[in-house]
Amino acid sequence: AKGAGVAIRPHLADLVTCMLESLSSLEDQGLNYVELHAANVGIQKEKLENLRISIAKGSPMWETLELCIEVVDNQSLDILVPRLAQLVRSGIGLNTRVGVASFVTLLVQRVNLEIKPFTGMLLKLLLPAIIQEKSGHAKRAFASACAIVLKYSTPSQAQKLVDDVAALHAGDRNAQVSCAVLLKSCASLAADVMSGYYATLIPVIFISRFEDEKYVSGLFEELWEENTSGDIVTLQLYLEEIVSLATESLTSSSWASKRKAALAITKLSETLRESLSTYSQVLLNSLLKEIPGRLWEGKDALLTALAALCVSCHKAICSHEPSAPNAILGVITSACTKKEKKFRESALCALEQVIKAFNSPEFFNAAFPLLYEMFNPTTAGTKSEQEPSGSGSVKSDSGEEAENYVPRSKILDCTTSCVDVASVGDLLQQKQNLLSLLSHALSPSFPWTVKVSAFLSIKKLCSKLKATAVNLGDDASHAGLTALVHELFLAVSPKVVDCIQTVKIAQVHVAAAECLVQLIELYGQFQPAPALGQGFKHDIAQLYETEKNEQAKSLLKNCVAILGNL
Repeated sequence: AKGAGVAIRPHLADLVTCMLESLSSLEDQGLNYVELHAANVGIQKEKLENLRISIAKGSPMWETLELCIEVVDNQSLDILVPRLAQLVRSGIGLNTRVGVASFVTLLVQRVNLEIKPFTGMLLKLLLPAIIQEKSGHAKRAFASACAIVLKYSTPSQAQKLVDDVAALHAGDRNAQVSCAVLLKSCASLAADVMSGYYATLIPVIFISRFEDEKYVSGLFEELWEENTSGDIVTLQLYLEEIVSLATESLTSSSWASKRKAALAITKLSETLRESLSTYSQVLLNSLLKEIPGRLWEGKDALLTALAALCVSCHKAICSHEPSAPNAILGVITSACTKKEKKFRESALCALEQVIKAFNSPEFFNAAFPLLYEMFNPTTAGTKSEQEPSGSGSVKSDSGEEAENYVPRSKILDCTTSCVDVASVGDLLQQKQNLLSLLSHALSPSFPWTVKVSAFLSIKKLCSKLKATAVNLGDDASHAGLTALVHELFLAVSPKVVDCIQTVKIAQVHVAAAECLVQLIELYGQFQPAPALGQGFKHDIAQLYETEKNEQAKSLLKNCVAILGNL
């Protein structure tokens, strides 16, 4: 080959085809045997494939193939390319498959524009080869060949390939990996062509970052970082296309597609915030349509997306459709009644965020009765419904235990949000249920995590009542509020003291002491009759003397000082 030069041109097709096939047929059969048993002896298949390919490319055979490329002309291309295409379609063996892909890449780099008459044929063969190839090395080699051919393809051929590649993101794992590998090669070898189709490809890359499979999502994460100039700028630039693909994926029959679309909407909402307002109604309608109905694995992501959208675009949602907040609340409260543990927890988290976002006093009467019913001891008192201390979640997600599980900490967090938006009239109307819930939450049977959430609810109620008292005008409202303060103090103060005495966790002591400060200050502000007894003051003084945590001790000292002035 070195000496013959152009004399071998008429025989190039036969020579190249024969040598490419020989890369596998003449390979040391011992390597094949080792690959078959690689897993048994702890050898990684990927590393072994890399070794086999390195040996093949370091052989005189491959050196000869590279020499053949140097003498290719237009006439020999007419015969050589169809033979290479046939080998792409039917070649057997790792070295042959990688060899023909690498040869095509080198050939196109050598002849450049002269490959144009063959780009359509090659693209039609190379894309299926990428998808069907099981070997990672061979898949990447074919992807490189496809990308370099794409560089010289016509606009219509490029558009067809881009559309076909974009469609792969909704397929199985192999299709998604093929999509990512090919896009990575295109970004490297045909960046000028790829940049013209970003409106199609960027949405695919963005949404595929949220695949369940970590390897797949990692590939698309790399693509995103390599081909974008920051989240906010890129998302704003291709927002219309991303929203369109996300809403389309939400209607897919695939649960995985629905879930990753929901996660993408969550990311959009958290990143763009109010800048997403233009498309908030489209996204909102899509989410509200998909949340009701049967449960499926990963459906909780829809609730998370809905909450994130409401937090970011609540102003736009309200201005476009004033009744939308109530519709959203209805969908979420309905989801809170589902028995599946993870879905119910997500619904409660979403409820808390939505109540905070819209800040509507109407939400208290709409949500609190449900929260009370979920927490009420008459409907939620079995052992299987207890939250374990620490994590606040049950160990098992199946059977009766998971079905009856009540996430009390999250219910209390929602209650805190409800209290924050409630009017004083609604608080007085629900006084008995509210006090019953808070008192029950401090029961010894519940873990400390529930108690800490209860302390937050009590503190929020105290601060709400303090602020309300300043603006009260009529005596009737003041009398009702005074009665509520008195009953609140009597119902929960002894139990807060009991928590400090019985729970040996510093976090609980600090939270409980903060709660006591709020309760005593509120009591002092209203001074309801009868006055505080000496027994309660003595208990607080004793707690102060025995407390070991410095922060809790300082708070209890404040309690003693305030009580001394009452």
